Amino acid sequence: MDTSTTTQLSKESLQRSEVSTLDGLSLKEASPPKKIFKCFVMMLLVLSVSKAYSLPSEEQKTPESIQLSNFITEYLNDYWETHPEEATRNGIHTHNKELIDLSATNQQERLLRLRQFLTDLEAISPQGLNPDELVDKSLLRSHIRVLDIAISRHMQWRHDPGLYIPFSALNTLISKNFAPLEKRGAQLLGRLKKIPKLLLQGRQNLITPPRIFTQTAIRTTKRVLPFYQNNIPDFAAKIPDLEDSILASNQTAIEALQNFLTYLEEELLPHSGGSIAIGRELYDFYLKEFHLLDDDADSLLAKGERYYKETELLLQQAALEIDPEKDWMEITEELRDHHPSREGLLDSYCEEIQRARDHVQKQALVTIPSGEKVECVYTPPSQRAFSPFGTFSSPPPFSKEKKGYLILHPIDPNLSDRQAEAMLRAHDPTWISVIAPHESYPGHHLQALKAQENPRLIRKVYRSPLFSEGWGLYCEELMYETGFFKQRKQTRLTQLRTRLWRAARVILDVKLHIGQITYDEARKFLVDNIKFEPNSTAGEVNIYAFRPSYAISYIVGYYELMDLRQEYSREKGDSFSLLEYHDRLLTQGSMPFRLVRQLLLDN
Repeated sequence: MDTSTTTQLSKESLQRSEVSTLDGLSLKEASPPKKIFKCFVMMLLVLSVSKAYSLPSEEQKTPESIQLSNFITEYLNDYWETHPEEATRNGIHTHNKELIDLSATNQQERLLRLRQFLTDLEAISPQGLNPDELVDKSLLRSHIRVLDIAISRHMQWRHDPGLYIPFSALNTLISKNFAPLEKRGAQLLGRLKKIPKLLLQGRQNLITPPRIFTQTAIRTTKRVLPFYQNNIPDFAAKIPDLEDSILASNQTAIEALQNFLTYLEEELLPHSGGSIAIGRELYDFYLKEFHLLDDDADSLLAKGERYYKETELLLQQAALEIDPEKDWMEITEELRDHHPSREGLLDSYCEEIQRARDHVQKQALVTIPSGEKVECVYTPPSQRAFSPFGTFSSPPPFSKEKKGYLILHPIDPNLSDRQAEAMLRAHDPTWISVIAPHESYPGHHLQALKAQENPRLIRKVYRSPLFSEGWGLYCEELMYETGFFKQRKQTRLTQLRTRLWRAARVILDVKLHIGQITYDEARKFLVDNIKFEPNSTAGEVNIYAFRPSYAISYIVGYYELMDLRQEYSREKGDSFSLLEYHDRLLTQGSMPFRLVRQLLLDN
């Protein structure tokens, strides 16, 4: 379940962190790619309260309704059991001592169970289901089919060595205070004991991965080793009764990781000649079965090219309004000259987040749940190796916690003034004004809180990236429309620049996976057209490589949301309000738009 409750601040945007998932907005090398598998192993599940239907009582439920409810409970219990790290991140703590089993035998057994689940689901007659239940059934059908294909045809468990390198499974237990230290220590011990087995499964399963996958896994292993060598012993020291046991199992895990690193470098890398491209047939499958789009690769590519041209024109017009003698690239560089100081960086983000919250309330854009807040803190030293600028962490859906965290790297005091200046230029005020609402208010932070409130179990944990990432980009436009930006023209230019990048993602993601461009050609496009720094392009293209069709979600979802708003406004007429529309939209669930329309629109 790719329930992305954490995001990493990248040079140009925020990228989901290992604590939950990549947000695609990044100019960095991809984080440990274990989450990538979950993008297709779980890519479906988060939010709801339906259009006009409250949950019926047991007395009101039809036999079919009861069947579906029982099915959902059984299916999710099976999912949590087979994906224990996802369970932990979602606030389900019944499997915290376990790690995922990626053995070939287990994958085959999982396929048989999935196919039986699909048979059982289709046996539930639609006749006795209300509109919300029909949507839930569609979500389940899509999720099962995508998970089946992820295991049987996409087979990242055969091609991505990063799946076998545990980090977030342990880090969540150490960093999240959901239980007493002693209990989390026992859970950590349970997972540490299973690491050698998981790494052995990797050696048994991996077959000719793409070279970039193995190279990324090598870098990931080198980055996580200090976590095992330093952070786990520090945590163990707080639990005297378990310290010796944790240290012993941790040492065994370290040795297994070091051996796995040797295997990656000396045995797997020389045989890593697999293709990054998943091919047209599989790509079309994800568009139709996961995103529930009517597009195939060709029609989506045409849309991406149209979005790119439209956004490029808007960007050129925005530049003309600022300075007719300069293009948007020149103006961008000038904007970056004005940035917070080292000491004022964190406060600059916090102030803009608070201003965004005040704006959402004053303009009545979305109802903000009571008792929530966002806090700003510096990233602990142990976490700074896994993202270039920091993370944004939101509470999981199965949790009573309502606090989100902006976790920002401080500027290293050992950097020279010139080096610090280069880092600070990524944080100019126009950029902060765009990303603060994207991630906090009314963006992903409020999405996470709405997920907690959702009474429909499957939609409480379901997350469509098309909706979620589209919502983040939509929020940027919404804040422009309602007058949030202080430097309106300059911030508009920054906003459109990041939108152009999202449009480019559609073009590059599609072309990479149907074999029309190479990995290096995609990197060159970003340098030539989006003005990426050359050393930042690998991380961006890695997102396309590891997560086929994910990067399209931002701008495709944005346009879907804009179209839906227009349709809804037309239906409501004079009674339309942004507050009612957004509240109703978010409480439907983070679903593919075909299903959102079924619940939200009368026609």
